[in-house]
Amino acid sequence: MAFWFVVKKVVGEADAVVFVVDARMPEMSRNMEVQELLDRSGKEVVLVLNKIDLVPVEKQDDIKRQYPHAFFAAATQNVGISDLRRELHIIGKRLKKKTLKVGIVGYPNVGKSALINALARRKRALMSPIAGTTKGIQFIRAGSLKILDSPGVIDMDDPELKLGVIGAKNPEDLRNPELVAAEIIEYVCERDRKALERYVGGVLEGEDSDELLFNIGMKKGYLVKGGKVDERRTALQIIRDWQKGKLKI
Repeated sequence: MAFWFVVKKVVGEADAVVFVVDARMPEMSRNMEVQELLDRSGKEVVLVLNKIDLVPVEKQDDIKRQYPHAFFAAATQNVGISDLRRELHIIGKRLKKKTLKVGIVGYPNVGKSALINALARRKRALMSPIAGTTKGIQFIRAGSLKILDSPGVIDMDDPELKLGVIGAKNPEDLRNPELVAAEIIEYVCERDRKALERYVGGVLEGEDSDELLFNIGMKKGYLVKGGKVDERRTALQIIRDWQKGKLKI
């Protein structure tokens, strides 16, 4: 795994590491292989829960209580960036580094590039909703910070279902997008059943995930000849909209 070698190199060269996860599902989107690497490294680690803007306001306090030492950001909205930048400067002073080398790690599509661009106050890292856009180490200067971006690395034993839900694998590359979409529907329903109705713009009938998937396809008009729902197209769109934040809990 060439990408894994690059991530190890980033962690090795960094003075401090920012570990980025998705605020909607912090533990699911925490790459445990990377976590183990960081635990062994002895480096200063800052946990950032990104995409906090996709978490309902009334639930944000609960998440913040669960992760009292983490930083919460919405990188594309420039939310929480000044606090993170301040913390990195504090670490730099503590380590007596004139220029602090900061490694950015995490699964694909958790918003690492957007976070870097926000820290640098300009578009420097390549951003894309396609998982795995960053292919190697990128060095980005941000004042007294030297940021080392890394490609998102997937654990060899991570199941496809998890990778689809957290956005670490592109919908078109999934073997069974219907299964992943059903998992997303269940995940959303457990937290806010009304979110699906907001997503389709009206009342949505159905109890289990398969029935809801079918009815979302009907509402969206994703039909094939004979008026049947195109379940694959529906599933792919649900996954895309979840990954892009158009389907929110």
